[in-house]
Amino acid sequence: MLDFLQYKFTTLTLGLSIVVGLIVVFQILHYILVYGRILFYGKKDKDSSMEETPYQEGVSIVLVANNNGTALQNQVLKILEQDYPKFEVVIVNENSQDDTEFVLYVLQQNYDNIKVVNLQKNLNKFSGRKFSLALGIRSATYNNIILTDILCDVKDFDWLQNFVNPLKNPEKKILIGYCGITPKKGFLNQLVQYRHASKTMDSLGMAIFSRPYTADGRNICYNKDFFFKKDGLITQYREDCRQEDYFVNRYATKRNSIINLNPKAFVYRPAYNKYKDFRRDAYAEYLSRRTFAFKDKFRLTLLPLSTLLIYLLIIFLIIIGFPWQYCLIPIVLKWIIQVIYYKKCMKKLEIEHCWFWAPLYEIFFIFFNFNLRIKKLFTIKRKHKIKWA
Repeated sequence: MLDFLQYKFTTLTLGLSIVVGLIVVFQILHYILVYGRILFYGKKDKDSSMEETPYQEGVSIVLVANNNGTALQNQVLKILEQDYPKFEVVIVNENSQDDTEFVLYVLQQNYDNIKVVNLQKNLNKFSGRKFSLALGIRSATYNNIILTDILCDVKDFDWLQNFVNPLKNPEKKILIGYCGITPKKGFLNQLVQYRHASKTMDSLGMAIFSRPYTADGRNICYNKDFFFKKDGLITQYREDCRQEDYFVNRYATKRNSIINLNPKAFVYRPAYNKYKDFRRDAYAEYLSRRTFAFKDKFRLTLLPLSTLLIYLLIIFLIIIGFPWQYCLIPIVLKWIIQVIYYKKCMKKLEIEHCWFWAPLYEIFFIFFNFNLRIKKLFTIKRKHKIKWA
């Protein structure tokens, strides 16, 4: 049973074993240094004066409506009735063909803090969500601009107050919040939640550890003066990418940005009903990454590539007669630490039920992401717009 202890290492097996060990150490350090930052973030400020003297400067919330009459009657009402002293909701109506215009009219009759910008089709040569957001931001009254999605749901009527509190620090020009995905039963939800958790843990962890390289555009706040000083979204009108991928990656630093992990400041977007919708958005996000700086592209490739390399090297070692018992040691160690950090981070992000199977989902997404890369390589190069859900 313990025959493997008598195994004599060769130069090849010893060298490959060291490589596997170093890769596992690299991944464990990533879990500790990046994901671990999320676990302790904000604990120092828990009992600070920030909560005693809440931020109360004016805030503009910008939304884009495109045939979203039903959502306006549901989610947006909670935003309009936030318990905050001075704010407005700017809604850009993108030539909606449903009852959106009528619903907006009714809302304007009942709320003084709503401003509607009607964008007619073929108004100019630009189109798309980023141009609509730019119009909404220019129409905003206040210097703090919050961008979210009209389909997103906020937790309660104190979401706005809890979200903008960190803006009391005048150096912070970009406030990055968290947007979760509404939980739903089923295996698809497990895949979606795992992938979303992995992306969020990495982006928020890096924002704390080093600097932000992206954010979630459904819960983010920009300083208006800073935003237009950096040309706003003008340079992006012809770019098929998410505005936060482009703007945050270029202009956010550790000094001028801050993240908010207060659970009361979370927002939630709808769950996916179909796998093809999830895969479509994943592919669009992958294409959007081409606007990242090279060092960010390289780092994002490094973790999944190193994971693939671990499994390939272990399979090769077993094929050439290396004891499988030795192969289990680095894999089990990696899995244990991975599951521990996923569990703790997901608990802080209020994501449930999928942390235990994180190692298996990781393997699934190695093939999933490889498939996206192959699709990109064999897709006919042509000018097209990314389609978002």
